[in-house]
Amino acid sequence: MTELTVPSASTTPDSAQSPDAARRDRSRRAGDEGRPSGRRATIPRWVVPAALIVGCLVVFAAHFRPWEVAYMEEWPLARDWMGGGALGFASNYVQWTLSRPLHLLPTMLGLAIGGGWPGMIFLVLALVAVGQLLAVMWALRPMGSPVWLNVAVGLFLALHPLWPGGYLQRFLPAQTAALALAIAIGMFIRWLLRGRVRWLVWGAVVLLAGLATYPGPAAVAPLAAVVLALAVKAPWRRGILLAVTATATSALMTFYSLVVTRFISPDAPSYEIGNIQQAAVGSLHDLITYVETTLLRDGPIVLAGIAAIAVLGAVLALSGAIPHPDGWLIAGTALVSPVTTIVFFGNTGWLSDIDRLGYVISLALFAALMVWPIARTGLRPALSAILASALILASLAGGAVGIRHWQPYIAAQHLLLTELGPVVREAGPGEVVTVIDRSGSLGLFPSFPLQYLGPASVVWNHDDTPVWLCFEPPTPVPGGGSVCDPKDTGVDMRLIRSVPLSGGVADIYIGRLE
Repeated sequence: MTELTVPSASTTPDSAQSPDAARRDRSRRAGDEGRPSGRRATIPRWVVPAALIVGCLVVFAAHFRPWEVAYMEEWPLARDWMGGGALGFASNYVQWTLSRPLHLLPTMLGLAIGGGWPGMIFLVLALVAVGQLLAVMWALRPMGSPVWLNVAVGLFLALHPLWPGGYLQRFLPAQTAALALAIAIGMFIRWLLRGRVRWLVWGAVVLLAGLATYPGPAAVAPLAAVVLALAVKAPWRRGILLAVTATATSALMTFYSLVVTRFISPDAPSYEIGNIQQAAVGSLHDLITYVETTLLRDGPIVLAGIAAIAVLGAVLALSGAIPHPDGWLIAGTALVSPVTTIVFFGNTGWLSDIDRLGYVISLALFAALMVWPIARTGLRPALSAILASALILASLAGGAVGIRHWQPYIAAQHLLLTELGPVVREAGPGEVVTVIDRSGSLGLFPSFPLQYLGPASVVWNHDDTPVWLCFEPPTPVPGGGSVCDPKDTGVDMRLIRSVPLSGGVADIYIGRLE
């Protein structure tokens, strides 16, 4: 079998020594120098590509689930694509995405591949996730760290065990921004090691493209730059320039989103500005309160992940697997990771959404984990292998839990849309189909927000009959919902069927519009 040999870190023994004496001398010197012993370790040549292929297949399979079709924003996006194609689609959303101009490009690619069918957005999502794993492997290549350790860190990013939202199509732009961050980190590492300005410039360009797709990592990027500057052994001037560049890139995108877009379109606010005008956070105290409440209420897994990675940094430092300063850097970065949620200051609803908070915190924890392969000493290899294996298992388990989390809601959507099929086909000209929810399970995320039911029926059932969702007492009316009114539901309503849902039923009627 052809084998790759990991060379010894010790010096070459004197030729007069016997082989056994030489090995004992190498071990003694390695111990004196704080380095691993000179024992030869061999790995078969096929292990590296096999591990990478298996990892890519697992990541791809976890994200490529076209049978789920769509879940949230993809329904109206697919309907508009089917109705107007790429040009009609773009014209409907150019104003909304002005503050993040590349936001819908990945989704448009999926719709183009699927001919408007939203299930193929999952293909793009899966390819982006695989790209994240490969980007981490490439980023860490100059550090000479073991493949298994690089894979462990890469799987944490690509399987995002603390962020179930990453398995939904609606967060494809966020996943694309995470991919850009990983690539930029690889370029920044090369800048620190080699000092070639082109790596710094291209890293900033890639980071800016990611932020133009989804600005969520705007606070993570400067933190990651500082972490890299402290972890990679390089001249301090390079580290300072890196931190300044990353911060300036994030600031530039924020300035464009909040200031420049006002001049481009003063009468029609973009997504960010519109949300800030509606529900901006009033103070720093309010921001902290919202983040604290959301994490304590909905994010115990996120908090557990923060604690686990902080402990991991301490264990690695105290065991000698990495230098003490780097271990405490991992722990400190993990503990301050919630600070990155400041990027969502523009809307209290964002700060109450654990999927958004989990996203940026996960990216900050990924930056912390990058210190491990960068700073490893080679000591305590068995402990490092055990910890890396635990990280891989945690990523796999967290990914499985994340996928499973959404299945009940997706199944309820599919049931309701399937039951709507015969009804919309029965409805004639001038009639509307009304769904009256008596279960209290519709109308809000994560079940079926009000504005998505009609477009979902068009895409699912290939029928343009209007579908309306409303509520009647004593069923609570969700925020943004409405009580049933004849001007919406029509008159002479006739009950066609009832659909059992969690907590009750949803009655489906056909009414005549006046």
